[in-house]
Amino acid sequence: MKHLSAKCSQTPMKGSKEVIQEERGKMRKIYLDNIRWCTIILVVFFHVFFFFNNIGVTAIFEGLSEYHQGDGMTFAGVYQYAVYPWFMTLLFVVAGVAAYHSLQHKAAKQFIAGRRNKLLIPSTLGVLVFGFIPGSIVAGASAGAKLQAAPGFVKYIVYTLSGIGAQWFSQMLFVISLLLLLVRKVVLAVQKEERKSIQKESSVYVLLVVMFFLLWGASKLLNTPVVESYRFGIYTVAFLLGYYVFSQDIVIEVLKKWRFVSTLAAVVSGVYFIYRAYGIYYGHSSLLSTWYANLFTYCMILAIFGMFAAYGDKKNAVTEWLGKISFPVYILHIPVILIALSLLQKSDLSVGAQYIIVAFAAYLLTPLAALLIEKIPVVRYLILGISHFTD
Repeated sequence: MKHLSAKCSQTPMKGSKEVIQEERGKMRKIYLDNIRWCTIILVVFFHVFFFFNNIGVTAIFEGLSEYHQGDGMTFAGVYQYAVYPWFMTLLFVVAGVAAYHSLQHKAAKQFIAGRRNKLLIPSTLGVLVFGFIPGSIVAGASAGAKLQAAPGFVKYIVYTLSGIGAQWFSQMLFVISLLLLLVRKVVLAVQKEERKSIQKESSVYVLLVVMFFLLWGASKLLNTPVVESYRFGIYTVAFLLGYYVFSQDIVIEVLKKWRFVSTLAAVVSGVYFIYRAYGIYYGHSSLLSTWYANLFTYCMILAIFGMFAAYGDKKNAVTEWLGKISFPVYILHIPVILIALSLLQKSDLSVGAQYIIVAFAAYLLTPLAALLIEKIPVVRYLILGISHFTD
């Protein structure tokens, strides 16, 4: 409290209540940052295996023998099924909580301006300028011969669309952030306050049940048919639940209280999902909209919030750096992996050996690439949304 009192005395333009709220908001962000960078580490590892995945789908890169229904499970396969259903939904929930805390000390115009620089510019202009580089590798591996005779502008369009990579997340998050501002206006007009505070623990338990059905129902809505990453239904609901529900202290306290139960439920539902889904492509919306996929997703979100709020609400120099570098790594890891794979495809190395080399490249070279790009004007803005190096 001494720190908060001192802060109040140093800020004459703000009331003490506003300053305390802002400081508490900042403190609550620590475990959110830790969830974010830990999840991104899992995302990077997922993409080490993803480009060779042939389970229920044609692999982008050749190397593995053809998969047949009933073939045994592999570590790479199990890992992909174990993380894919929930890790992006989790990131949208985290983004929703972070948006709530951000809007407590930022005006809507400031909020959306920040999102424009960080999300919209790299995922549009950045993709248009640089997306053809990773896109040409993906398109060349999956449809190389068919594109040879195509006109140059057709190749550019195909390469650019294929090179969106991880930027689909930024595109969706920007659109959902715009939607949030509209929802806030409607809510304020209806109930005269931005968010109803949950007063009773019993209300939290009711909400925990209701939220599962909201996510499950939303998983069936607004899924794009071709590029199945754009799951507007569930990701929008996840973000709004993060903003209105997971941002409340009483909810987090309940999740901390039941963290071991939710973790056990996550493990059990995860094992069931892998057992039942293995052999079907894990990215199909028809699979991801099933009750058991959504139960696994939901239990993982509850468990991770409970565990990180209990044990991960602290930082040191290493975790602070990981939190800072995590978003650039998320944006850049796919191009790094693709460049490494394109070079390795010319070798006679086994897929297992390529996994190891690509993993080292992803975890070592991607942060280096991010640090390098951060120092290059214009390029850092187009790729990472950083307008000044001091950002």
